[in-house]
Amino acid sequence: MLRKCKFLICVTSVTILFWLPTISAQQETKNELAEAQQWLTVGEYQKAYEAFTFHAQEKQNPLAQYSLALFYQKGWHVKADAVVACQWYEKAANGGIPEAAHFFGQCLQDGIHQVKDYQAAMHWYQQAVQLGHVISSCSIAELYMQGHGVEKDPQKALADCEQVASAGSVPAQLKMGRFYLEGAKEIRNIQYAAAWFGYAAEGGSLEAIYQLGTINLKALYDPVRALYWFEMAANRGYLPAYYQTALLYFHAPLSEKTGMPTTENLAKSYLWLSVTQQQSTNKGEQRDAEWKLIEVERVMPESWKADLDQQVLQHIAEFH
Repeated sequence: MLRKCKFLICVTSVTILFWLPTISAQQETKNELAEAQQWLTVGEYQKAYEAFTFHAQEKQNPLAQYSLALFYQKGWHVKADAVVACQWYEKAANGGIPEAAHFFGQCLQDGIHQVKDYQAAMHWYQQAVQLGHVISSCSIAELYMQGHGVEKDPQKALADCEQVASAGSVPAQLKMGRFYLEGAKEIRNIQYAAAWFGYAAEGGSLEAIYQLGTINLKALYDPVRALYWFEMAANRGYLPAYYQTALLYFHAPLSEKTGMPTTENLAKSYLWLSVTQQQSTNKGEQRDAEWKLIEVERVMPESWKADLDQQVLQHIAEFH
């Protein structure tokens, strides 16, 4: 029986920069890195990068090393480089930073900077859990679900991750949804997947909202409900939802009276096809949206275009 989550216990944002084992050491490091953190907060990436680099290299400060890993993972000021990010995560993990231990485990699991090593990944996920990064339990669960480095045990995977998900962790709820949607065949369950994605959607996850659209479209064969979820994600700037929303409006049933698209469906087709054509990183989606826009414009009144184009620009400005 699934139960609704109430408390958020997983923190994964960059704001965790001052997590140290003792109060005195924590205060000392806060003072040491305060200026660098302030520059990062206000977007002075060059100054922040230089300061973190000094503390990471010269003073071997693990929090500074973790911060540099984030710079290279996210492409702040420097060119994104997953290999370099993993190298800094390793240093910070050895310095006892919980999130660094988790991310270094991911590096090892995915084989980003060296050959895949599932047992080593398991070790670092366990270290992260011991240090309080509870979402790492779901990464351990993933190894059990896939049988990587350990004997395959889908039921153990579910039990381990559900403890975190039931406590309110949105990333864990997403993981549970994926387990039930695409995990080992013997545990797949569309209803349970939808329930966990529903909890994550309530927690604000755009990916979960999108997944609910996918489930309704491909598993429950309910395009009306699918459109509801896809457009909710699209309205909030979730890139993968643009094309799916556009397609459902484009292929919506024609008016029984006129044999033409309804006013709303025609306008929405134009809006979401335009956003897809301009923002999608998928070349196939861009090309298809471009061709469909030509069809829409053949029947859409010319007088609509200026207002609709303005709405497209406003959406892109707000989210991209």
